Amino acid sequence: MIANALAAALAFSLLVPAQPAVAEPEASWTGPLHTEGSEIVDADGNTFKLKSGNWHGASGTWNGSGDIEDAANHHDGENSNGIPLGLDRAPMGEIVDSFQELGLNSVRLPFSNDLIDEAEPVPDAAVAANPELRGKTRLEIYDAAVEALTGSGLAVILNNHTNTERWCCGTDGNERWNSNQSDQEWEEDWLFMAGRYRDNARVVGADLYNEVRRDVLDDPNWGLGDEHDWFAASQRAGDRILDEANPNLLIIIEGINWTGIPVDGFPHERPTLEPVRELSHELSKPGKLVYSAHFYGYTGPNHSGATGVGETTDPRYQDFSRDELYEVLRRQAFFVTEEGQPYTAPLWISEFGVGRGEQDEKARAWFENFTDFLVENDANFAYWPLVGWSENGAADGWGLVHWDQDGNRVSLDDGDWRADAWHRLTGG
Repeated sequence: MIANALAAALAFSLLVPAQPAVAEPEASWTGPLHTEGSEIVDADGNTFKLKSGNWHGASGTWNGSGDIEDAANHHDGENSNGIPLGLDRAPMGEIVDSFQELGLNSVRLPFSNDLIDEAEPVPDAAVAANPELRGKTRLEIYDAAVEALTGSGLAVILNNHTNTERWCCGTDGNERWNSNQSDQEWEEDWLFMAGRYRDNARVVGADLYNEVRRDVLDDPNWGLGDEHDWFAASQRAGDRILDEANPNLLIIIEGINWTGIPVDGFPHERPTLEPVRELSHELSKPGKLVYSAHFYGYTGPNHSGATGVGETTDPRYQDFSRDELYEVLRRQAFFVTEEGQPYTAPLWISEFGVGRGEQDEKARAWFENFTDFLVENDANFAYWPLVGWSENGAADGWGLVHWDQDGNRVSLDDGDWRADAWHRLTGG
């Protein structure tokens, strides 16, 4: 962990110098991005809607055995490799091309704080389809992913997903930005990552932390001024990134994902962005704030998504009718796009998704209704996840694309029930 500003400076100058600017390809937009009211705008003044997906893996750990963990839903497990998923199965360029084919213009690229200082090279098996990446560290492979994505014309949003190398998002030591590190260490890591890609105008955003939530004993809060104050921590980190490391980045701040004990009879809820109505951010540089929120059918306004221990009788989003769902979405998040308000800002739904093999009619209807709502509101979005896996007959059906053990690609248009909704969403 980079403990202070001096260590960060030394890391910049001696250990991991800033990455060179990537040559600008032919593309329909120009970085950097900024905001005007509820819209994101590129350097030429054109509206730039984030049509994104999550290329996950770099916030996890390498599973050298190749064993497939239980993956009943997208947060229960992965064939994690500590680097963006799929590099053992397909060349980097082929993976990036698949994102273009999906109609995306941007990618949310998660990382863990542990990735920054890990000096060991990844096992060769992790990059079997990309021999040029052998002997590289996780951070160097993350660099290569950034370069490949931006070199293809895609925008990249850096996402601090976890403190430590593991799959999220329960009571796992990664609940808050400072669960396994100090506020100072977290901020210094962000200065490092933001500064590392300063010369690449297609690295457009800093998504400060993923799904801030309760730990065993304590809740995060929005404005109380203590060590669990996510509003204050995100304000401070955003200002430091813009003032000290990279003034070009959008600062993306997610609401609070969970507070309280998720058991009937105890107070509990997903505040999401509702506190923004009363207390919103004003960053040191105007035109850089974006709010974000996550929605999955199996969670709800008062439902953590737990099954068994921690499950409540509260409705999930997929239990609502179409009209009820839309009312909840406006209340919890989409109100921030109302023009002329103190809180007015662009909104990015930076995670949503459902399984390819989903058979539950409520879950399927939720996905159709949710994507229709995104279309009707011309919303910024990022699907979770882009790349899945399959091995020995088992599969993670959440990804929009995956490669089997022989390197054969399975894509969205290969009999996937989600394809029609996806094409409506992307306009393709």
